[in-house]
Amino acid sequence: MTVPAGYQRPTARSLFATPDGAAGGASSAPVSFWRANAAAWLFIAFFGLISRLVAFNDVTLAVTLTVVLDPIGFVLTAAAYKFYLERTSHSGAAIAVRALACAVPGGVLQMAISKALKDGLFPDIPEGNIAVNDAVPAVFYTAVFLGWSLAYFWIRADVDARSERVRRSEAQAAATRAELQRLRLQLDPHFLFNALNTVAVEIPENPEAALEMTLRIAAYLRYSLDQQTRPVCPLSDEIEAVRAFIRIQELRFEGRLRCSVEMEPAARAIPVPHLVVQGLVENAVKHGLRSSIETLDIRVTARRMAQDAVAIEVVNPGRLASRVGAQPGVGLANTRRRLELHYPSRHELSLVQDGDMVVARLLLTGDACFA
Repeated sequence: MTVPAGYQRPTARSLFATPDGAAGGASSAPVSFWRANAAAWLFIAFFGLISRLVAFNDVTLAVTLTVVLDPIGFVLTAAAYKFYLERTSHSGAAIAVRALACAVPGGVLQMAISKALKDGLFPDIPEGNIAVNDAVPAVFYTAVFLGWSLAYFWIRADVDARSERVRRSEAQAAATRAELQRLRLQLDPHFLFNALNTVAVEIPENPEAALEMTLRIAAYLRYSLDQQTRPVCPLSDEIEAVRAFIRIQELRFEGRLRCSVEMEPAARAIPVPHLVVQGLVENAVKHGLRSSIETLDIRVTARRMAQDAVAIEVVNPGRLASRVGAQPGVGLANTRRRLELHYPSRHELSLVQDGDMVVARLLLTGDACFA
């Protein structure tokens, strides 16, 4: 669902403008129409000239009628275009009435002009020549105008339908971006609330640790604020935020927590959703400390798997608790939902027991949507 920068999708008004001047721009719509109408009438003029040459067997008469009647036809269809734009009903009956209301008078007018030309410039047309029959131009141009009108309404309906699909898609994309922003904003306050409470507790007894924790929180908050307008960031930035988060937790839990981070150089520049790794680490800290009576060692690894894939693992000692009938934690549920939106059908997130270790594995393939 990503859209290249600077690309503007065509709308129904990019070919057929409407009186309200909706999306597409009033200036671009007429230009597109005039080009399409001119191309159509060039084809009609070519076809009409060949038909008249064959039917009339008179080059001068055929060329004269083509040169006069077809430009008039172009003007009449331009007037019909303006007439159609002022009518908003798209029912089949209304379309048929409008098409006939334009086609029949247009055919009669062309017949009258053709008759005046023949009477004034070609009074000596042989009696058996089909050009003598005044009904021929009436039938021909009525059919042309009717076909033009039906083609106009068919194309307009098709373009309107595609434009509506684009609008629905864009509305859905906007709603998804809003949900992603809400999910991101849901993560920071929870962590900061706990960290600031810890700072408040540490200030009387351990002011140095409280000062360092405050500085770490400030650095972490600065990173979060810097990323507010960036749905994704390089993995290296995300890992640095994880280091700041872990250091705050190490100070908070007074030596019960240690963390090591290993990241392949090839994975550093890969873009990932902001705070996606932190959610896995926070989950490891939260549940690991519950099940570990000694020091909790967390290991984070990131490596590039292929040209467009990255694998991230967060490992901690402990037991994977059963949550039968229970809802997943907010942090993990938040992470899963964000991955579904950023990497639909292109991600894997698993939480498994591996001996005495709990392993969270995350595989991301391709570029993130809404990036």
